[in-house]
Amino acid sequence: MAGVALENVTKVFPGGTVAVQDFSLNIENQEFIVLVGPSGCGKSTTLRMVAGLEEATSGTIRIGDRVVNDVPPKDRDIAMVFQNYALYPHMTVYKNMAFGLKLRRFPKAEIDARVKEAARILGIEELLERKPKALSGGQRQRVAVGRAIVRQPQAFLFDEPLSNLDAKLRVEMRAELKRLHHRLQTTVIYVTHDQAEAMTLGDRVVVMNEGRIQQVAPPLTVYDYPTNRFVAGFLGTPSMNFLKGRLAAEGGGVIFQVDSVKIRLPDRVAARVQGHVGRSATLGVRPEDIGAKGEGKFAGTQNVLPTTVRVVEPLGDEQIVHLSGPSDTPVVCKLDSHIAVAVDAPMIAHLDLGRIHLFDDQTGDNISLEPEHVAHAN
Repeated sequence: MAGVALENVTKVFPGGTVAVQDFSLNIENQEFIVLVGPSGCGKSTTLRMVAGLEEATSGTIRIGDRVVNDVPPKDRDIAMVFQNYALYPHMTVYKNMAFGLKLRRFPKAEIDARVKEAARILGIEELLERKPKALSGGQRQRVAVGRAIVRQPQAFLFDEPLSNLDAKLRVEMRAELKRLHHRLQTTVIYVTHDQAEAMTLGDRVVVMNEGRIQQVAPPLTVYDYPTNRFVAGFLGTPSMNFLKGRLAAEGGGVIFQVDSVKIRLPDRVAARVQGHVGRSATLGVRPEDIGAKGEGKFAGTQNVLPTTVRVVEPLGDEQIVHLSGPSDTPVVCKLDSHIAVAVDAPMIAHLDLGRIHLFDDQTGDNISLEPEHVAHAN
């Protein structure tokens, strides 16, 4: 296994479309890195450049100690698992898994040993004589992963491998991939648009937008301390709530004002946004950080938001409540399913002020981050 490094990598397609811009990232040996972002953000193009399926316009790509910019895909010592599995329909599972080794003229006994070991690890030993058409989606995915495992490459590349599976099977395969990585101790670069996959699989998450890296950090760091409004809004289901307002000095502290509502900021947050007082800003708060009662972390009188209940979605252990806030701004919260709320009834929403974020309206930067979190944002 080996680490992978990309230094100032840019990809410009014919016609001038910039798909990836100034992408720099060091991936440690045995690390599981997830590239996540919306469609068209450049994540798959980045993966394809590492694989050699796309040529980098500029920058340097290293796998281990080798610069591989001019190395053909077959000589880069990587294995790639595609979204559509890319299995040969006329071959059995055994032959699909053995095919790459056969092309490289591995001894027959070694091919047999590697295929059977991979099949054992993945629990597909009884499928070796079947053809792809006789397999379920999950079984085909296991075969595609098995074909990569037998190569014993320096790095594994996954391009949205679970997107063709149903929701239940995706959850099962996520857990299986995590167990597999723990067992094999491999270097993995994994591309997805699914934030649940990013949060559950990655040692670190690389959030991309418009060809650029927005933030690189462990999943919970990205979730709890988003470096900008894009990252804050992209990760989380339901997504973060945003309220446009203004920062103002009042009573020796700082308030965030939206319409006639004033939310007094905790002293430590006020100190960090002092330089933005008198300017417009956006307050961000996640649905789970909004409560219906002023108890516990929601206690206080300076953290309330008058709202009206619009839609209630019961989910068993919790309910997603859609509210209408100041200026009819949509606000979504997660409440315990036993809290009584009624559609079209008023509800005083209490914010956990220890978990709010403030974003500069000009740059989108998170201006409420503590210095240590700013330092570890990338």
